[in-house]
Amino acid sequence: MNLLYKYHKRSRVSSRSAREGVISGEDLISLLPDPLLCHILSFLTTEEAVWTSVLSSRWRHLWKWVPRLELDSSDFTNDQVCVDFIDKFLAFQGKSYLREFKLTIDQDVCGSEITLYPPCLGRVDMRKLERYQVENTSELGFFVFIRLTLSACEALVCLKLHYVWLNDDLESLSLPCLKIMFLEDVGLPSDAAAEALISSSPVLEVLKICLSKYDAVVALRVRSVSLKSFTLRRAEPLYARGRSVVIDAPKLEYLSLMDYYHFKRFEITSAAESFKVDIDVEFKLMNDYLLEKKIIGNLLKNFSGVKDMTMSWRTLQFIYSFHRTHPLPKFHGLTRLRATMCLNASPELLPVLLESCPNLKHLTLELFLDPNRRLSEQLSTVRLPRCLVSSLESVEMESPVTEIATELDLARYFMKNSTTLKKLVLRLNNKSTGEKHKPGVLERLVKYSRSRCSLSQFEVLPVVPTRGYVYGKSNRF
Repeated sequence: MNLLYKYHKRSRVSSRSAREGVISGEDLISLLPDPLLCHILSFLTTEEAVWTSVLSSRWRHLWKWVPRLELDSSDFTNDQVCVDFIDKFLAFQGKSYLREFKLTIDQDVCGSEITLYPPCLGRVDMRKLERYQVENTSELGFFVFIRLTLSACEALVCLKLHYVWLNDDLESLSLPCLKIMFLEDVGLPSDAAAEALISSSPVLEVLKICLSKYDAVVALRVRSVSLKSFTLRRAEPLYARGRSVVIDAPKLEYLSLMDYYHFKRFEITSAAESFKVDIDVEFKLMNDYLLEKKIIGNLLKNFSGVKDMTMSWRTLQFIYSFHRTHPLPKFHGLTRLRATMCLNASPELLPVLLESCPNLKHLTLELFLDPNRRLSEQLSTVRLPRCLVSSLESVEMESPVTEIATELDLARYFMKNSTTLKKLVLRLNNKSTGEKHKPGVLERLVKYSRSRCSLSQFEVLPVVPTRGYVYGKSNRF
């Protein structure tokens, strides 16, 4: 409403008249100029903006001047109707008017004509576009071919592509304003094409790549002086090859690795002095056992200086099996670790992991029960690595205490073995009502914590009831 008052003030309409108009129910929004109305409509989806055309004759074509087009092909009777709508919209606006373009293509619709879209996308004038997104939701394995050219992307800030194929003509591509790039299941035709696409963005800050199982990239080189966040996800390839990844990003603050990992070489040549790492990968089993161990060791050596790390359960399992034949590298710089663990796994797994973190201060655990595993031995028989006795300061369990209450054993374990522990956090929910969760049990734990002179903060927090923690692979970014 303040916006209306400001407009009326500039138009020399008294505030009293404006207020009277509001009280009487007069349509004051229609008194606003067309550019301002188009700006308001730009916050709606294209479908919602089209609905406003029935309000009055003045609104009939107003939505066509909104510099944003967001469509889903499943909302049309067929692909030809969708393509015709896009063409008419672009023809009405003229050249270089559009600022945002988003198209979701549903190829699973019966009778889908995917070949209609590449020419249609080629007719989108990208010179002044700031956001460009093509979302292909088909699971059938077909690709939408899209061509990016130097003259088409001078103002682009955000580029998001899903399940498309990029032609090998990216050498001269220039994306001078691009800061965000998502390439999810995007087919890249060559190593040179992938490198050219990344290097064409001198101010790129956020990069997410999911390498398609069909692409031809063998050596992925990520070189960027501006990149701050990089997420790499790998689909399971059709056949194994000696792939490699080299990251040269001196300002990199966050790195995430997801899904299948089978890079023969993985190297970080430069990154920010302090950057976070999130590892949620599954190492593809190979016929060559020694090569598999070498690959795991090669990956972990890159993170010896990392200060903040998150590690998933499936990654931890591979690391635990790795330590049986090879010593784990030391993460000397690591002070903060967040790990997902199975409560009924081997009690030796946690100490093995912690022993490789000699300077760890903050530990956060996401714990879950695997119904397919039998309960493990008591953790009380395992000692905390000597290096952590005098360094660990904080332990927090993010998941609620389960019915077997192993988390309480973990709490005692850390209080008993760490002389410098200052903070311990547990969580309870409506399922924490078993024999092992009675108030007396927690009271004894609290009394035990008070006997620990270094522990100054012991919290038991209630959490909102949930369906429970379920560990699974993410399918999307």
